[in-house]
Amino acid sequence: MSQVKSGGFRSLFNEGPMSAMALHDAAAAPMTDEDLLEQARIEAFAQGFDEGCRVIGDSQAAEAEARNRLAEALELLSPAPSGMLSTMLSATVVRLVEQIVGEVEIDIERLLQRCDTVAAFIEDNDPKGALHLHPDDIALLQDETIGVRLVRDEAMHRGCVRLETADGWVEDGPDVRLSRLRALLDDMEGKA
Repeated sequence: MSQVKSGGFRSLFNEGPMSAMALHDAAAAPMTDEDLLEQARIEAFAQGFDEGCRVIGDSQAAEAEARNRLAEALELLSPAPSGMLSTMLSATVVRLVEQIVGEVEIDIERLLQRCDTVAAFIEDNDPKGALHLHPDDIALLQDETIGVRLVRDEAMHRGCVRLETADGWVEDGPDVRLSRLRALLDDMEGKA
């Protein structure tokens, strides 16, 4: 076996001084110190090569795992579909407004204004015209002159008015306005 003068690696399977015949002859002959040193270098090189392959494999596995974690994190950051977000927002707005409407005290001035506005639709000679109100709201309007017959209606919500005539009905109040709000929010959801 000869040492490479350039200090680089050389092939173990070349036709140089250590051909297959030479290896067979070397195995039969006793090994010299130089041969033992060369064999130790070859084994060290093989160990280094194997260790390098292991380190590279571990590094690639760690990088693949990091890429997978990053991909999962990016999926969590992806925006929710706008329809889902707008549905949640509209439901929240409607729920909050309904809570506020349920907690607010009835304003007699606003109720009287609603009654007058709706009563303006009735013809003076329509005996079938009647203004439906919640019983507690009728108690608030006892001393007021509306110009139309008031009807107690347990189905009506506080603050709402409904005028029924021979030709149809007209209503106003928080329920009607909440319906309009829901319709507007539904339109916004459809456009999102």
